[in-house]
Amino acid sequence: MKRTKQINHASFRKHWRAYRMAPVALAVGAVFVLAGCEKSDENVSLYMNSDDCARANPSLSEQCTTAYNAAQQEAVKTAPKYASRADCVAEFGEEQCTQVPAQAGMAAESQHSGSMWMPLMAGYMMGRMMVGGYSQQPLFTSLAANSPARGQFVDARGRNYGASTSGRSMTVPKTALAPKPATTQTITRGGFGETVAKQNALRSSSATPHRTMGG
Repeated sequence: MKRTKQINHASFRKHWRAYRMAPVALAVGAVFVLAGCEKSDENVSLYMNSDDCARANPSLSEQCTTAYNAAQQEAVKTAPKYASRADCVAEFGEEQCTQVPAQAGMAAESQHSGSMWMPLMAGYMMGRMMVGGYSQQPLFTSLAANSPARGQFVDARGRNYGASTSGRSMTVPKTALAPKPATTQTITRGGFGETVAKQNALRSSSATPHRTMGG
């Protein structure tokens, strides 16, 4: 039997092909892995204070306190601000508001020179980041009868995280733990409630069975 002289020997070099393709496959795989990490959600726990956190996580007592203190500082910077106590109380209820110094550029908006009002921090969320360490965000709640935030944990942007119950764990979008811009303007009475109501409506329309809350 004659043997053809037009044999494509390269097609039989399986080991060479695997060797040359491997880096490409690895690179493509790495891109998908990175993309998946960037889009992944974060697991967080919600607490009213650092004591609740420490009781639930005895080995993380120090991290609980550090995260709580950081969340309080973040609250002063990013919480909704009101020019008068009455406006703040109307949204969050009695004994739920505190006076804070006006931030740069905001003093002129306050009825009281150099100060304004913001809701007290009602709790905080704490999550462990993939890159190491912990991240946190302050949470607020309302006691006002007609507020859509009544009895709920909401963040400074009006996103609702459900009942203001300490010790719950949930999955949230990574943006929930991302640093928020400082509040630079006061809002009028009812403005924050409207924001919460819009976020609730958006959450309801985009909710899926696999997400603890909408992004």
